[in-house]
Amino acid sequence: MKRIGLSIMLLALLFSGVVSCDSNLSSGGIPYVDLSTNGTANCYIVSHAGDYSFPAVIGNSLDPVGNVASAEVLWESFASNVAPKAGDLVSEVLYKDGKVMFKASGEKGNAVIAAKDDRGTILWSWHIWLTDTPKEQVYANNAGTMMDRNLGAISAVPGNSRSYGLLYQWGRKDPFLGSGGVLEYADGVQEVAASSIVWPEHVPSDASNGTIEYAVANPTTFIMENEANRDWLYTGDNTVEKTRWQPTKTIYDPCPAGWVIPECGPDGIWGKALGTTDDWENESNWDSVNFGIDFSRTDITLGSEGPIWYPAAGLIYGDDGNFRGASEMGGYWSVSNSNHHYALVFAFGTYGYMMPNIDALRSYGCSVRCQKIK
Repeated sequence: MKRIGLSIMLLALLFSGVVSCDSNLSSGGIPYVDLSTNGTANCYIVSHAGDYSFPAVIGNSLDPVGNVASAEVLWESFASNVAPKAGDLVSEVLYKDGKVMFKASGEKGNAVIAAKDDRGTILWSWHIWLTDTPKEQVYANNAGTMMDRNLGAISAVPGNSRSYGLLYQWGRKDPFLGSGGVLEYADGVQEVAASSIVWPEHVPSDASNGTIEYAVANPTTFIMENEANRDWLYTGDNTVEKTRWQPTKTIYDPCPAGWVIPECGPDGIWGKALGTTDDWENESNWDSVNFGIDFSRTDITLGSEGPIWYPAAGLIYGDDGNFRGASEMGGYWSVSNSNHHYALVFAFGTYGYMMPNIDALRSYGCSVRCQKIK
């Protein structure tokens, strides 16, 4: 009788709200894995099937994104020409107690999850990178340590189209799709990887669309350059804003916790490893670069974990929003302190040159290779 009475008492407490279910448990009673153990970020790496969570905060800060009413998947992609169905990679997304929670299927690819307010406005969004844990590759001359793959890449194997990864406008935290391996041209434009949504049309940069607020609320919309400063970010004149990405990680940095957009120039990782920022000429065409060898054809290596492959992942052109150049050219963003219209990139292509210190318009969509924070 005492046991029955105790059970009735516990049931009464449960339904009265005194005893509640653990919000840290999934619907299957399994604890959610906290992805922010090593720090908050705009990108979280998930390498295995399971239930995961992260705090709904702004980038690498601890500041809440606002009054969140819901969370949902914006898009998913296998990084191929096969389109996933909704939920193939990420499902059971919910927001509770300041956290975004979801289930990963174990399939490799990319997804973006957004937190919305009660009006459906996107407050912030996060890239879920479903890949094997990237390896660290140490570059020569004490230059630094980089990932073995592009941000968003599902493979680090040379020649594999799934090694191309995602593309980013300079200073934006949210990715755009790169090549899906279909490299046939149609009016000079290449096909991008298939995804679970129809992406919106690109928009012009003006006082309404060319703002950080617009970019945050519209993470799938490519913002074309404006004529004044050739940037997607509208300033009203020919000046540029250069603090969105910095050597010290910012809230708009797209790399996972512990990683950052690299520096370029003589003090950047590519210039240091090469010992110069001068262009290198190659007799053969490049559809990728092995940064693990010396381009002067000597036996001097530039990295300890070769081969260090940079695929020619193509670009999204800032003046028309179209994707071109996969397997022909590649550009890799760096942070920039420049006051002119460009940001420096490490670039190469079938034109036969490798350029560790060339300019690119900030409106373009380029690859990102993350550097480990020292």
